[in-house]
Parts: sequence; C-alpha cells; structure tokens
Amino acid sequence: MTGTGSHNLSPLCSRRGFLKGVAIATAATASGALLAACAGESVVAEASKADIPVGGAIIIDKWIIAQPKKGEFTAYSTSCPHAGGTIDKIEEVNGQAVAICPKHNSHFDLATGDVLSGPSRDPMKSASSVTESGDKVEVKS
Repeated sequence: MTGTGSHNLSPLCSRRGFLKGVAIATAATASGALLAACAGESVVAEASKADIPVGGAIIIDKWIIAQPKKGEFTAYSTSCPHAGGTIDKIEEVNGQAVAICPKHNSHFDLATGDVLSGPSRDPMKSASSVTESGDKVEVKS
C-alpha cells in the first residue's frame, strides 16, 4: 500500500509522562538501595566457640567457621568459587586442616581461604564479618 496521506498517530507516551515515569523509577531504585544499605548486615550463622576446634573448622548453615589459632575466627561460604559445588568436608591433609570441595577436589586453607590444590583459581568467599558475642561466634554476610 502506498499513499501520501497523513497518518494520525498519537504518541503512546508524552515526553512529560515519560520523564515522570523515569523519575519515579529512579527514586524507587534509589530508595531500595538506601533501605538495603541501612538495613545492615544480618547474622547468617552462629556457633558456640567451644564447638570450633583450634586449627580446625565446622560447617553451619552454608558457612565454614574456622579457628586457625586460639581465639582467632574466620568464616567462608561453602559455595566453591570454581564451579559452585558445595564445600562439605574439613579434613587433615599433611598435618593441616583444610576445606575440601568434593566436586573437583579443590582444597582451601582455613586461615586465609586460599587455594591449596585443585582446579579452583580463586579463594573461598569470606564472610563480611565474624564477631564474638559472649561464648558465640556470629557470621554476617
């Protein structure tokens, strides 16, 4: 069909309506980010200090909580950085307690989270904070 007639197409959204929508969407996104930042970190795992062996670790609620030296606590996600397997073993290897992912046999240092062996090139993901509260250790993500 060809022709020279004019088409009477009205815009679906006016410029003013569009800009108002963008402003509302931007404000909603910013307020969501602000609320998330203000909410703070939440405790994702908690353990009794007495349950965490010196030089070893325990696994609780998708977190590895370690005590490399007496009174020093660290925590890491059980999600393996290599391929997303679940790190579910703490074993002694050559006199050192290590975290092991059974999916591809990556071994990780409990004190630093660093890779000791295996295909993983990245260390375990650390918790954002590990704090002592009385006789408990609290892990925050």
